[in-house]
Amino acid sequence: MKVTDPKNLNEHYNALFRAGDLEGLVDLYETSAILCPAPGHQLNGHEQIREQMKALLTLQGELVATQLSCVQQDDLAMLHAKWSFKGTDGAGNAVDIGGHSSKLARRDPDGAWRYVMDLPVALS
Repeated sequence: MKVTDPKNLNEHYNALFRAGDLEGLVDLYETSAILCPAPGHQLNGHEQIREQMKALLTLQGELVATQLSCVQQDDLAMLHAKWSFKGTDGAGNAVDIGGHSSKLARRDPDGAWRYVMDLPVALS
């Protein structure tokens, strides 16, 4: 399903995450997108983003993300959200993190919106 309104990207991401849809999550990103899961750590393109998403999905946790804003100018949109994640790592340890994200999305020629840059900064 393609997202035709950038205001719907966050909820669609949440739904794909809950469904464990790895390829659906990756498809929300442009092929040359950048994901920065931690300060100073930059992932480039679908292959690296897929590995990061795969690792997150293995935690079998619950992601809650609330969109705070979506500002659109022509074919670009800046989105901000507050998020939290609770899950369990492979060793059985609890994972409990949260923060604020900033995402830049662009409308493709086919009308679908995809992330260009994703900075899900965790707060300590």
